Amino acid sequence: MRFLGEWMADSIRLGLALALALLAMQIPAVAQSYRAALSQVVAATERDIAERHRIARDYYRLPQEAPPSEILESLRRSEPANAAGLVASAEQAALLRNTAERLDSASPLTRPLLALWDGMVDERAGKQAILHRAWEDHVPSVLLSAAPASYGLGGLILGLLLARLLLAPFIARHYRHA
Repeated sequence: MRFLGEWMADSIRLGLALALALLAMQIPAVAQSYRAALSQVVAATERDIAERHRIARDYYRLPQEAPPSEILESLRRSEPANAAGLVASAEQAALLRNTAERLDSASPLTRPLLALWDGMVDERAGKQAILHRAWEDHVPSVLLSAAPASYGLGGLILGLLLARLLLAPFIARHYRHA
């Protein structure tokens, strides 16, 4: 019976350690998906802004080379809500573009943590929804580069620690009865 108990404890340790290692190795890939999704949202928002500018130029008969400030001023006079929406879209695009640039400038090891933190904590510009979508679209894979390997090692260590904590009451009881 002791043999089976030790085998079960070793299996739990190994299983939990490997599961957390593989889960941790996904963090850099999810962060990369989040970064790509930020770029896609920025591009879509910029296309929307350009289309709204084009429509406003046509409607208000503004010259094609009219700067955005002139377009906004025309909108503010007759359609303040539309102007406010256009400003909000431009601010969202700028915020997401700055986030993407900040992620690009981070080191490969800290980029995943920065991306996940940003996506989970910052509620502006729909970042949580973007991170959620990146997670949903993520296809698990094992990448062997510095960042995933480092995160995998951290997950392995954390898994072993959690397994040890999970099994501690049973192991302590076993040694008391031995």
